[in-house]
Amino acid sequence: MHGSQVAAPMDIKKLRGFRAVVINGSLGAAATVMHLSQPAMSRLISSLEAELKLTLFKRERRRLSLTREGTEFYRETERILANLDELPQIVQDIKSSNARRLRIVALARFAYSMVSPALTRFIADHPQLRLSVDVRGRRDMEHWVAGRHYDLGVAVTLPCDHPEIVCRPLFKARAMAMMPKGHPLSRSRSVTAHDLSQHRVIGLAAGLRPRQQIDEIFRAADIEMTYQIETTSTPLACQLVADGLGVTVIDRMAALAVNTDRFMLRPIEPVYWMRFGVIFPQNHEETPL
Repeated sequence: MHGSQVAAPMDIKKLRGFRAVVINGSLGAAATVMHLSQPAMSRLISSLEAELKLTLFKRERRRLSLTREGTEFYRETERILANLDELPQIVQDIKSSNARRLRIVALARFAYSMVSPALTRFIADHPQLRLSVDVRGRRDMEHWVAGRHYDLGVAVTLPCDHPEIVCRPLFKARAMAMMPKGHPLSRSRSVTAHDLSQHRVIGLAAGLRPRQQIDEIFRAADIEMTYQIETTSTPLACQLVADGLGVTVIDRMAALAVNTDRFMLRPIEPVYWMRFGVIFPQNHEETPL
């Protein structure tokens, strides 16, 4: 037959073997888990790499470590296998006519301060409800919600323009300066970008929406900031502030993930609003839950 050809489905055993090597750190340990000999395990991984035309592992002495391509492939493989692992329970729920789980994914910055208290109230009204709650970064959230692996994503920084996602505004929060207890800036009722720039500012990693928001605040004051400390985690940025390593810009809700006895918040002037929303899969079927 001429023209394009459809690729054959990938052997799930190869994916499980790949995951076993990543988790256990060696071919020998993975072979034990998979009930294979070590040579058979090695052939399984080599076959997967040949099929993908990717080098998944770097061979370093007796251990294997993921390449960049291997790390990206593992992220997707884990998602696929996690869903497959849930199939027996899903089938059981269907047979017993149980309500399916409400699947929620949240940003780490809101998991403790907003999602957990909300679910506490929700469970009180729905004591039999089954829930799954995952914490992921924004990019993974959008990808997984678009793929219908979750019913609801909380709370994405706006704007959100993913074509396979419906986004609805949830709340807005004023940008605040977060500082350790006793910091000189805590003596002021409000602070400016210039005030912050005189101190060590802890920034989020470039490319993240919270970092873009912080940069916007400083650029509006004609300040090009250099961050001595950067992190990909908003909760960690808050913890670094509480530990006295600097100041940062945050919303009040995210700050509540840290012990409130260890930091202070002051509003930033002029006012800057951070807006957040919930996301659903495109064309999703809403349920009463």
